[in-house]
Amino acid sequence: MLKLIFFPLMRSNQFTEEELAVQAAHLAKEVQGPIQGLCIASIIAITDKILPDHIKKMLLEVLRMTDIERWLREEGRQVGREEGREEGIKQTQHTNALNALKEGLPPELVVKITGLPYEEVRKLQLTLH
Repeated sequence: MLKLIFFPLMRSNQFTEEELAVQAAHLAKEVQGPIQGLCIASIIAITDKILPDHIKKMLLEVLRMTDIERWLREEGRQVGREEGREEGIKQTQHTNALNALKEGLPPELVVKITGLPYEEVRKLQLTLH
């Protein structure tokens, strides 16, 4: 298993780094059982800091539809949902702050109401003038 994991980093007169990485990914997909995920995750982790981006993209292409790839996609979706939710909350805070400032509330009170930093509320206030 260790040889397989480090296979993309080995020097070869016959194969390029790209070819070794792709071969390792193909071999890792052949591994049966729960150790497959460990092999694939290890190859990805080791090559991430060392190999150029174009080789990493090829690795991901080879690893499509493995459990690891599905997990990475789902995690990406989850992160996207969380970022979208946070952006929506921030937008609502800004809208509420602007409305409160338009009604003449002082920035200090708007900070308490919205939870926005004072500097942000002041910038919003300046956009009204």
